[in-house]
Amino acid sequence: MRFLPLLLTVFIDSLGFGLAFPIFSALIMNPELSILAPDTTLSMRGWIFGLLISAFCIGQFFGGPILGALSDRKGRKKILLLTLLLALATYLLIGVGILIHSVLLILGARLIGGWAAANWSIAQSIIVDCSSDEQKAKNFGLLGMAWGTGFVIGPFMGGKLSDPALFDGGGLATPFWVAAGLCLFNFFLLLWRLEETLPSNLLAKVSWLAGVEHLKKAFTSPKLRSIFAVMFIFSLGWGFFTEFCPVFLIERLGFSMGEIANFFAWVGLWIAICQGVLIRPFLNRFSPQTLLPCALFGMALVLPLMLFVHEAWALFALLPLIAFAESLITPTASTLVSNLSSKEAQGEVLGIHNSIQWAAIGFAPLFSGSVVALFPHLPVTVATVTMLVAMIVFLKAFRKRKESSIKV
Repeated sequence: MRFLPLLLTVFIDSLGFGLAFPIFSALIMNPELSILAPDTTLSMRGWIFGLLISAFCIGQFFGGPILGALSDRKGRKKILLLTLLLALATYLLIGVGILIHSVLLILGARLIGGWAAANWSIAQSIIVDCSSDEQKAKNFGLLGMAWGTGFVIGPFMGGKLSDPALFDGGGLATPFWVAAGLCLFNFFLLLWRLEETLPSNLLAKVSWLAGVEHLKKAFTSPKLRSIFAVMFIFSLGWGFFTEFCPVFLIERLGFSMGEIANFFAWVGLWIAICQGVLIRPFLNRFSPQTLLPCALFGMALVLPLMLFVHEAWALFALLPLIAFAESLITPTASTLVSNLSSKEAQGEVLGIHNSIQWAAIGFAPLFSGSVVALFPHLPVTVATVTMLVAMIVFLKAFRKRKESSIKV
């Protein structure tokens, strides 16, 4: 399969993002395993936990437009290989940071790791290079399946490999050694199997502050600002939910680290199944303009039900519905962004799209970690509200565009 090395790259990115959730929960929030001083307050622990999660997202925010523009100018394959080497280095640094109890080293490695994982925009650009307009949404769905699969394995691997009782020699640093090995394997696989897809090098401008520049550009672009605004709002809620759900699960249902790993594995498994199989008939039959608001509304209906769940089996029965709605959002939004962009600027624009989402995901944890520690229901409540707001913004913007086209 020609996309296999690319899908593995996305899988590793997702794995690296997700495996930190159960580990950082123990590393920061559990006084018995924490690398922090025993007298560190709960609110301070929550703030540091949020900061470590947010660092990866901030790296993605700055990395997306830069890597997208570099791939437009230097070629997709070369930049993709560079990001894998960076990711390998950051996994090793995080492992060392855990061993020497250095929060600053872990924080710096997460920033660089997020920057490297912004190669999602390069992966999307390769999909665009190799796909017809009819195939785009389906192939974007394959990327989503790879991301979802990584999200299955990541938290599960983080929870299991770090538990000495389940894995002989396991420790909180062990999953990061394994992730580094996967990066090295994928580097050689890409070097061997991936062909360059960029027809000719383009003179795309590259700026180290491209994330800030393009965030402004995104919301002033007449064609793209509406969908960018929708995805910013969606990502704010979905990121808040996934980042702080462990706090909700611990406080509301008394979940252990292993049970949190199982929770994320179950969500990711269903996202992978939905992205790879279940949503395809819907992508064939309905337009992205129809599917996106319906998926947002579905999320807003299902998420609040978590607040009334008191047993693990009921929660796990509910999660496939959440996964199905989420699985429709990413490929349909990416298809809309790609269709509204010129062929020459796919890498740059998809990089902006990626940057906007990670800016939203990274924004909330900077300020809300300590608040969620005191009010565990917030991940569900905030996510529900943002889904409704995103749907309303999309419907209002699309109606105006439709009315404008009719007048013309």
